[in-house]
Amino acid sequence: MEEFIKTLTEQIRCAKARGGVARELSNHIIDQTEAYEQSGMEHGEAVAKAVREMGDPVEIGVSMDRIHRPQIDWKMILLIFALSIAGLFCMMPIYGVERVIFRQGLFMLAGFAVTAVVYFIDYSIIGRLGAVVYIVMTIFLAIGRNRMLVINGRIPAMSILVYLYVPVFAGILYQLRMKGYRAVLIGLGVIGVTCLAAAYFSATLWVIASIGLTMLIMLFAAIRKGMFGKKKKRMTMIYAVAVILPIAALVWRIGTSWRWESFRVMRLKAFFFRDQYGDGAGYIYNVIDDILRTAKFVGTGSSSYGEQLTLSMTMDSGLVPLISIYLYGMIVGILLLILLAVFVFRAVKIVYRQKNQLGFLVSMACMMVIFFNCLEGILVNVGLFPSTTTLIPFLVYGGSATLMYAVLIGLLLGVHRYEKVYTEETYTYQPGWRVNIKIEKP
Repeated sequence: MEEFIKTLTEQIRCAKARGGVARELSNHIIDQTEAYEQSGMEHGEAVAKAVREMGDPVEIGVSMDRIHRPQIDWKMILLIFALSIAGLFCMMPIYGVERVIFRQGLFMLAGFAVTAVVYFIDYSIIGRLGAVVYIVMTIFLAIGRNRMLVINGRIPAMSILVYLYVPVFAGILYQLRMKGYRAVLIGLGVIGVTCLAAAYFSATLWVIASIGLTMLIMLFAAIRKGMFGKKKKRMTMIYAVAVILPIAALVWRIGTSWRWESFRVMRLKAFFFRDQYGDGAGYIYNVIDDILRTAKFVGTGSSSYGEQLTLSMTMDSGLVPLISIYLYGMIVGILLLILLAVFVFRAVKIVYRQKNQLGFLVSMACMMVIFFNCLEGILVNVGLFPSTTTLIPFLVYGGSATLMYAVLIGLLLGVHRYEKVYTEETYTYQPGWRVNIKIEKP
């Protein structure tokens, strides 16, 4: 059997795929051998027959080599390039041609480089070192917090970089597999700590909420897939109780603070009572409604607020799609929406096709960060969500957001690259060397 498997796996050029293929073949041969032994056949004869029925190892190996090899998603890469170029053109009339080309253009090229590096790095390192990466990242953010620009009580760069906690959390969940109830409790604890860290580093309510929600969905998906054990119903009950109580406390807290005069409460009041706060915090909603109502299908709209959409308003609210609609017409907004929808759909497709547990968790983390930010950004630009700083992929100005999305996109493409390489349900790290120590009595 060993000689058969060795000959077969030698035909597979991708070294990362050989271990998984060998384990699958070995398990199949052992199962077939046991079936023959139960029918009365001796062990040696049963093994020989099971191996013989597999066929020619060279021919099978060549066939598997065509299947188990890294793959490139060229459609996704072309879509990313098209969205990047479209984003630059949409930003030019807002931030200035020279500023976009020489600054944002450099960030875009740097983003491509980061995506390429992450793409070629084996993403399984997250599954092996998830907790270590989490700690190192927290230390890095803590050091950088006191050295970054503060605007209106928040640090824009930190509000973006904290999203990288989400794919790292995927590695932590993978490290907790088959640990039962303890895995659920530890996962919930990590979510709580991460939300506190996001609050400390970013001070942005939506960032905290979206990161917490994404991690909760990931933990629930891991429970339902049986990653922590077979007692899924009991684990789900523990999860539900642990989640519902804090949410109920948060809702109560928001309800009791409705009469406060904090800027967050004022923003919510302005969103729900736009006429009452039209001259203050609700002014932006009047602008959005008028631009969308007077926008042309092609060409510059006739809104009286058009000239008042200043650079600072755009930077604070991330209204690049809205400005593009005003300047170029609804057709541009529709095309941007279609491109973003296709991009998210292809990301969902990558997640759906994952059989490997780590690949599923990592791709799900990246996809959900992208999806929630796209959804929030679009809703803010059409006035259906309270005004806040949005981070729509490819339509946000700045280096931090570009590089953060570059990491997420690189991980997504990397997971797709190894989709047919890691064949087993859970990827297990196999060291390249081992030390055997034998102790004997004198």
